[in-house]
Amino acid sequence: MTHAKAGAIRASITASGTASPTGSGAASRALSGAWLGLICALAIAWPAAAAADPVTVRVIDIAGGAVYLSPGRAAGIIPGTRVRLRGAEATVVEVTEKTAMVRLAGDRVAIGDSGTADVTPGAAPAARPLPRPRPPEAFVGQWSDPVLPASQQQVVPAPLGAAAAGRARIAVIGHGYGAIDRAHREGDAETRVIASFDVVAGRPFAADLDVAGRWFSSGFDRRTHTPLVVRAAQLRYGSADDPRLAVSRLRFAATSVGMLDGGRASARICALEVAAFGGHVPDPLSGKPDTAVSRFGTELSYDAPDAAWQPRISVAAHGSTWNGRLDERRLSIAASGDRDALRLDGWAEIEAFAADNPWGARGVELTGAGATAQWRRHGAHAGLDVTFLRPERSLRLAAALPPEWLCTLVPAAPSTETCASTWWGAATASAGLGNARWAVDGGATLGDSHGEYRGLDRSGYLRGELRLGPSRLGAALSAGQASFASWTAAEIDAAYAPSRTVDLALGYRPELLDHVAGTGPELLHTVLADARLALSAALDLAVSASGTTGRDRDTLALLITFAWRPSP
Repeated sequence: MTHAKAGAIRASITASGTASPTGSGAASRALSGAWLGLICALAIAWPAAAAADPVTVRVIDIAGGAVYLSPGRAAGIIPGTRVRLRGAEATVVEVTEKTAMVRLAGDRVAIGDSGTADVTPGAAPAARPLPRPRPPEAFVGQWSDPVLPASQQQVVPAPLGAAAAGRARIAVIGHGYGAIDRAHREGDAETRVIASFDVVAGRPFAADLDVAGRWFSSGFDRRTHTPLVVRAAQLRYGSADDPRLAVSRLRFAATSVGMLDGGRASARICALEVAAFGGHVPDPLSGKPDTAVSRFGTELSYDAPDAAWQPRISVAAHGSTWNGRLDERRLSIAASGDRDALRLDGWAEIEAFAADNPWGARGVELTGAGATAQWRRHGAHAGLDVTFLRPERSLRLAAALPPEWLCTLVPAAPSTETCASTWWGAATASAGLGNARWAVDGGATLGDSHGEYRGLDRSGYLRGELRLGPSRLGAALSAGQASFASWTAAEIDAAYAPSRTVDLALGYRPELLDHVAGTGPELLHTVLADARLALSAALDLAVSASGTTGRDRDTLALLITFAWRPSP
């Protein structure tokens, strides 16, 4: 009770006593004493009632002897607050902003029961002093002295750079092909060994070998049917795809330059690389060394795999000599980049010709260019490829090939012919959509020829596939027209893959073929069978067989391919 309220009560009592017209002084004194006693009792009881306000609480969870209530600290409940639940009293032990916990037998209350908590406004939990920190001297000798790992290790000297057995990576790829028809039979086989050996352990010094043994049913010759072809036999320092130094027979001299019997050296600074190469060019058909042709050049590359588009651009300036005469002078450009689902590729080749060249070429010509754009995402894909080509022209090729292979011969003066410009262009578009159950793919190609034959070539296809567990059903349509023939075909096939190691397929293809030089369209029937087997983790085998019958042909062909890639 406040002092103002107590004063008001005393004033009312005094007024009542004074206003009484009757009663003796003793009676008045007795009445005043009674009122004063009541005032004292109220003055003592009022602060206690005002200090503890009841707050309604509700049981929200019970776990063993812990009963959880709501609300919590936000309503003024603190540890020590007394709570009454169904006639039982308990004291709050812990609180959070929205909950409180008391110790009470779980069978005395149930979730959802209500009670009251005596909350004192402005009260705060009693502060519990922290224990005094221990002096630093109390921690002396608690930890043992550190022991360095090297003090307990047995060091064994290891020679650096000494010859040691390094890893060997080997892949053996081979195929055998045979065909037979009414008139004759033919076949060939090849086994190709691609190997890489670490010459020095722990150093990027290695030897690469790419050699193939071949067999031909028609026998061997000195140019096209050689029994042994060496595509690479090099010593390199650096990675296999981008060595810093490579000598002997190189698989490629630059991004746009092929085999070379010579050397290549490169240096990299950040994303830029400069390389130089030179040597003799082996025979392109037999692979035999040939000292009549030499090639030399330099290449500048930019490769930034950590950039957003991961661009790679290479520019190579290279030339060649033939029998001591300057022959080719070319600038080759290749570029690629990809980001997310989009990939872009492009290339171009520019060649300079002597003023007296026998092909009538301008001083500088674009001899080839191409660009490809591909987009793939979640089973959908689309692509576009554009290509422009001119025939390769060089003194070396002119000595080995007839003139019409290098340009288009046109009549000029009597009994003479000159070369006219020859080029080809083509554009291919493809798209597809699919998921785990089905897929649809299609494409179309349009080509333009400007040579001895001038005209448009066109072709297209559409294929659909339905996947039913391990089985697949497919159907396709295709059609096309070229300078020598036109065709229309359909195909149906079924495949079964019971596991990841076996895939079998069988198809039928009817085709209506009309040769320009033929007497009319003919219907061909072809049956195709394929089997792909993963015999082990290192060995894959594929067998393809086809049989075709028609008005003027009965052909059976078999192709067997294998790849063996043992772990290093």
